[in-house]
Amino acid sequence: MLNKLSFRWKITITIAVLMFFIFTICNIIQLVSIQMSVINQQQHRIEKRLNETSAYLDEEYKSKRPNANSLIENKSYFEKIIQNNEMIRLLDKDGNVIFTVSRKMPKIHINKDDFGEIQKYRLHNQEILITSKSLHYGNFHGILEVAMNVEIFTSFVKEVFIILIFGTILALILSIFSGYFLSKKLLNPIKNLNQTMMKIKNNQLKERVIVGETKDELSELGLIFNKMMDELEASITRQKRFVEDASHELRTPLAIIHGHLSLVNRWGKKDKSVLENSLNTCINETNRMIILTNELLQLTKLEKSNENIEQHEPTNVNVVLNEIVKNYKLLHEDLEIQFDLVDHVMDEANIAKEHLMQILIILFDNAVKYSKDHTKIVITTSQIGNKIEIRVKDNGIGIKEEDINHIFDRFYRADKARSRANGGNGLGLSIAKNLIENYGGDIQITSEHGEGTTAVISLNTI
Repeated sequence: MLNKLSFRWKITITIAVLMFFIFTICNIIQLVSIQMSVINQQQHRIEKRLNETSAYLDEEYKSKRPNANSLIENKSYFEKIIQNNEMIRLLDKDGNVIFTVSRKMPKIHINKDDFGEIQKYRLHNQEILITSKSLHYGNFHGILEVAMNVEIFTSFVKEVFIILIFGTILALILSIFSGYFLSKKLLNPIKNLNQTMMKIKNNQLKERVIVGETKDELSELGLIFNKMMDELEASITRQKRFVEDASHELRTPLAIIHGHLSLVNRWGKKDKSVLENSLNTCINETNRMIILTNELLQLTKLEKSNENIEQHEPTNVNVVLNEIVKNYKLLHEDLEIQFDLVDHVMDEANIAKEHLMQILIILFDNAVKYSKDHTKIVITTSQIGNKIEIRVKDNGIGIKEEDINHIFDRFYRADKARSRANGGNGLGLSIAKNLIENYGGDIQITSEHGEGTTAVISLNTI
């Protein structure tokens, strides 16, 4: 039955039962404590009355020898001090009553077997306590009895019991209502989470859970869920972007390949020059598609911000620069590269060697692609604290002011015709930026159209 209830009602019932149990235990403890306190007070009161009465008689007959008649004379004194629902009775050694003083007390008889102890009697729906003490004055031997009707105290305990029962029932009702509203308040974040998940299920990926200012577990759950959805949305966006970019960029080479193959199929089979030209074009476009696909895959992998960098050895910046400068001078004989080693760059950079080489190759390739008649590259390095700075400056055509803010966007080309002619895909700087940022570094590019471009790489040291 309980399994079929909603979580809210489960919490409500659990709280109500728990509160009822706690109130019941507390009320039982209170009732027992009150009852014990009342009993102790009753016993103390009757013992006090017995001691006061016997003390008076002891004082009265300290030097006298009483008899039955003289003892009766004390009756008038006891009638003055007696209170309602009390009795004082004096008996001789044979149990004969000498006198009895009482107000509103029923006739009772003490059990001789429990002489000297406080006895309890139930008589006519009344509860009576009685105690006794032996008296010895000369030749007189008797018994002093004191009794009290404690029904009023018993009634008080019963009333307290009824009040506690009523309070427990009221507490149960209040517990149900408070549990219901408390569960509603506690489950609001979960309800909000459930509604958000339903919206996300309906392809509303931008929906997020509203997180309150509290720092409890439910708020942490909301924050974790939002973070998870941010990462999921970013992943889906990367996949969607990859498909869109790949489709867009592959459309042109595929159209070219299709056009040339159609040309060959129609009449180029018999024309050797047309056939050779078409085959070469198809091979070049295929190679470009392979390069493009590899770059897209690499860029998508780098854009996963939570991807950990693999273990790597620190890299000597100057050694890598010397190797690249040497290679580019062999590839481009007319290329002028100015690079002077500086002694104050002593530390090694926190980046894998192959990644630093890839970044620098991207910058050098751009300098060569977008160069003027005579290409010149100036390289400088410096170290400030725990940062190593590499500055690569060229004298190329530069970048227009309206293009400078988009150079790190994938597939963006400041000079589209020239870059496509030179085989560029517009992914190089995006890859370089993501590589550097994954190592905690930074790259800034400044340029003046017609004057050249400067790239500044900042890397952490080990």
